[in-house]
Amino acid sequence: MDGTEEHEPMDELTDALRETLAVFDGSGEPRTTTEVAERLELGRRSVYARLERLAERDQLRTKRVGASARVWWLPPEGDSTEAAGDRQRHGTPRSGLEAEIKRISDGFFAVDDEWRLSYYNDVAAEMIDEDVADPLGARLWDVAPGLVDTPFETTYRTAMKRQKPNSVEAYFPPLEGWYRDIVHPSKSGLSVYFTDITERKIRERTLERYERIVETVDDGIYVLDGDGRFAFVNDTFASMTGYDRDELLGARATLVFDERSRTPRSELDAGSRRVAVTEESLYGADGESVPVESRLDRLELANGEAGRVGVVRDVTDRVEDERELERQREQLAAVTSLGEVANGIVHAIIGQPTREDVETTVCEHLADSESYLFAWIGDVGAATRTVNVRAEAGVEGYLDDVTISVDPDDERSWGPTGRALRRGEVQTMQRLGDEPRYDPWRDRARDYGVRSSAAIPITHEGALYGVLNVYAERPNAFEGPEGHRITQLGDIIGHAIAATERKRALLGDDLVELEFWIRDVGSAFDVPTETAGTITFDHTIPIGDGELLVYGTATPDAIETVRGLAGALPGPTDITLHTEATPTGFELRVTDPPILSAVASRNGYVDDAVIEDGDYRVTIHLAPSVDVQRVVETVESASPDAELRCHRQIIRPADDPRPIQRRLAADLTDRQHAVLSAAYYAGFFEWPRETSGTELAESLDIAPPTLHQHLRTAELKVLESLFSAPEEPANRS
Repeated sequence: MDGTEEHEPMDELTDALRETLAVFDGSGEPRTTTEVAERLELGRRSVYARLERLAERDQLRTKRVGASARVWWLPPEGDSTEAAGDRQRHGTPRSGLEAEIKRISDGFFAVDDEWRLSYYNDVAAEMIDEDVADPLGARLWDVAPGLVDTPFETTYRTAMKRQKPNSVEAYFPPLEGWYRDIVHPSKSGLSVYFTDITERKIRERTLERYERIVETVDDGIYVLDGDGRFAFVNDTFASMTGYDRDELLGARATLVFDERSRTPRSELDAGSRRVAVTEESLYGADGESVPVESRLDRLELANGEAGRVGVVRDVTDRVEDERELERQREQLAAVTSLGEVANGIVHAIIGQPTREDVETTVCEHLADSESYLFAWIGDVGAATRTVNVRAEAGVEGYLDDVTISVDPDDERSWGPTGRALRRGEVQTMQRLGDEPRYDPWRDRARDYGVRSSAAIPITHEGALYGVLNVYAERPNAFEGPEGHRITQLGDIIGHAIAATERKRALLGDDLVELEFWIRDVGSAFDVPTETAGTITFDHTIPIGDGELLVYGTATPDAIETVRGLAGALPGPTDITLHTEATPTGFELRVTDPPILSAVASRNGYVDDAVIEDGDYRVTIHLAPSVDVQRVVETVESASPDAELRCHRQIIRPADDPRPIQRRLAADLTDRQHAVLSAAYYAGFFEWPRETSGTELAESLDIAPPTLHQHLRTAELKVLESLFSAPEEPANRS
């Protein structure tokens, strides 16, 4: 450092080095590191590093003093012709820094302790008022009035007063630009370096504007460095993840992005794609994921690395809309398919000879459809209160080792099957993974791909035959129209089972016979009159909704008993007496009468029913497949005074006098049989008619055109049975 090398140009020095160099006045007076640090109000270590750099660039001289101290100084420079000319134009620098000041591209001026301008360079000359003839020696505020009442004046005066370096950045209207001033006071005055920072301010303003835009957009924005770490995130992105901004900055992108969705990023990094758009999951601090659309682009960073900028948009609503649309498409297809399946079931089960055939056919049709995985039908064992599997199709082993109860205290009854049987209502599980009540069967359902299920009670005319279970691999499969449509299967199957049992009871040789007695029926039903005479119940016709038409006769002394009994029965009743005949005929319309309703609901028929000497005796026949215990429980529950006197298996006698009647009844539908029977017993076919078509329609609660339609259809079936070729008689050996 012999001073022979030319000084490094000042415009290549940083603001920090200029600030440090300005502490020295060029008089050659040495200063210690501590003194310079106190002037700059900085730490000794930082100041020492600055001084070393200035010494290395031959801007300062330095030497060691004592064992561990060092001093620094700026020696005076000799005059030159160029410097002399410059001094004549702009004055002599107080500090003897003329050689250095000449080289700088920034502005510089100096004032004495009375604010008189003692020096200014060519750059600083631009701020001087053109009307001032001789600026040197004039007060700064007069030659540069644009400084008055500005942050610049405030900073200058503060530095002069406190004798501490200062700096300021502000807009200077006379030069129409932004400037940064570094102010260095001394006892003799003030030295000011100022730099045009307009371009920097424009860049900062532009960057600030971009940052404001980035922070206010609804999308999340982030920047990754070359190592895949977050270098920038906006508030929206941080909010989407649930992490604080400080937690994200410096963290790897895999903190919130799934590593499996790397294909678009890899293509982007390889340069094969300019912009990549991908849908992926964004994982938050709470562990939950959000579906997002990411738009990625390469970004050249300041350090030369290739980073990446990403714009992330929450597409939860769009994904949900797409899922809902897809679900609706699936449901529409399922409803259409279910309609076809239901029609196929109706056609397939018509004429099935047994209940088992009906149930197997239903399960097979559902399992063969594209909308459902498998199906099964079960009923309840009276003794065990657990569900027995009657038919299944579509899967093997699903019900192995599975116990389903109807006992409400047993957790195995909490699933849809148990609830459907207990409540008699359709029960669905739309998302098995979210249903705690399905815990006992969850693992098994997951193994078979089940996402939703429906348990549909099989009923007809108030009788519960069992439950149909249907399973789908779609969540929410049994909502809306699909759920409504599949619910109807319970009624369809119930009607078919009832028809098979009714036909079996009418045509089968094997029967179950039950005989009930109610002693002193007047007391049992609170009949207000004394029971006397004989009352026979000849024909019972179910007409729907628990209502029955009962045709019978009564001896004259039993007419008041008939009236009293009709008034004492639960539910609305309507009685018509035909007193012109002996014994008196009557037509009784009742709702859910004890014993009769239980028999009708199980498609049995009354073989004999009579009230004689105050006691009621009724004999009923049921098909062997009927749950007799349930019939008995129903009767005893409705009529606690009823006593089961006989329960036996019988074989219909070969000389049964009513085979044709039973065959015709079996060929008719329930409604056709009810209409035809009611018309016959009400005297509709007598001449003159005892009951008109309108009266008959009213008694059946149907419109007259509907009555005549059913009558014509039933009459046609009767005539076809009469005139068609006879079937070969069955072998009754």
